[in-house]
Amino acid sequence: MDRGIFMGFSLLGLAVALAAFFALGARRRAVISRVVWWSCLCSGVIVCGYGLVQSTAPSYAPRITAVGKAYNHVEVQQGRDTHYGFDFVPIDGGVPVHLETSIILSGWAVPEVFSGRIYRVVYLQDKTRALKDEAIDIAILSGRNAGFHKSVDARPLGTWLAIPIGAALGAFGGFGLRYKKDDELSASIGDVPEAA
Repeated sequence: MDRGIFMGFSLLGLAVALAAFFALGARRRAVISRVVWWSCLCSGVIVCGYGLVQSTAPSYAPRITAVGKAYNHVEVQQGRDTHYGFDFVPIDGGVPVHLETSIILSGWAVPEVFSGRIYRVVYLQDKTRALKDEAIDIAILSGRNAGFHKSVDARPLGTWLAIPIGAALGAFGGFGLRYKKDDELSASIGDVPEAA
């Protein structure tokens, strides 16, 4: 997943967490134990990480499934992001297409192993995405590592939703831990009756 898209989804979750956190108020937050805050923080990190690893940017682009051979594998590094590209030639005589993906294929660094193997690929037919014609599901059908299969989710209501949900949970837990002492102090000061 592109770093900018990940940051946008994370900021969406952060905004939700901030709204819920401050809407609770100091007295209600003071009652919540540290175990609950830690649970929110840890589960948020796990959920957000799962969404990041198992998904790519959502898309309504047509999904094309093809079986063919791959050639000319390249590794492309843009800033801190790395993705891979290769030329895909369908067996049925279709038009060759250059595919890009974030999926790391076994044997990609050795052209003798990578080139000429038969693959089944599902890709998004969209040239406007960060990864043009992005391969989202790849299976090796022949040669070394036959049976290898890896995919990422690109559905509009898919695994990517774990990113803002995880970011919201993690931020909620982080803010809860950070302001725990202040909330307890505010709650105890508010409980002291005023002198008449």
